[in-house]
Amino acid sequence: MKFSVAFVMTLMLASVSMAQASVLFSTLERTLVVEAKIKEQEISSGIALAGVSHLVISWHLNESFPVSVGDKYVNVKLRLCYAPVSQIDRGWRKTNDDLHKDKTCTKGIAQQKYIFSGNSTTWRVTKDVPGAVYFVRAYAVDAEGNQLAFGQTTDKAKTANLITVLPISGRTGNIDIAAAIFSAFSVVSLTGFLGLESMRSKRTSK
Repeated sequence: MKFSVAFVMTLMLASVSMAQASVLFSTLERTLVVEAKIKEQEISSGIALAGVSHLVISWHLNESFPVSVGDKYVNVKLRLCYAPVSQIDRGWRKTNDDLHKDKTCTKGIAQQKYIFSGNSTTWRVTKDVPGAVYFVRAYAVDAEGNQLAFGQTTDKAKTANLITVLPISGRTGNIDIAAAIFSAFSVVSLTGFLGLESMRSKRTSK
């Protein structure tokens, strides 16, 4: 019976710990300035190709805040996030104020050490990124990984400076060329075969 009580107490403590670690997005201050550009086009909004295009992402502490606001910031996590237009009728991308349940920003980009002057990184849009409309968000986190503040490339309504990612087709240019050549060869071969059969039929009938 003692084992059972201990087991229950362990579960209760774990539940309390998880509840304490829960972070609500609505409680976070927007203390970071974040910018992202499509490297190949030098624009902050436009079309990027999965597996091909690169995003140049930079961040720094908003100068309207004192440097001391970041005393507990340890790292900055950069994430790719779905814009509202790409969340419609897609429950698996649903926004939740509880960041442990939030599905807005499921794709990690990078993690960097926090410094108030900021940093930057260049990230190639990976092939597994679904075709959708996105923005980039940065979370300032403490040593335990808990979100303390954020910044993002778009406005509060998440309608400005959006990047549309086009998915890969699954076929390379060489494959398309080979397929076209094979198709053309097949048509020519079939035409030749039918012509030869027609000539043979005429000879037989004579």
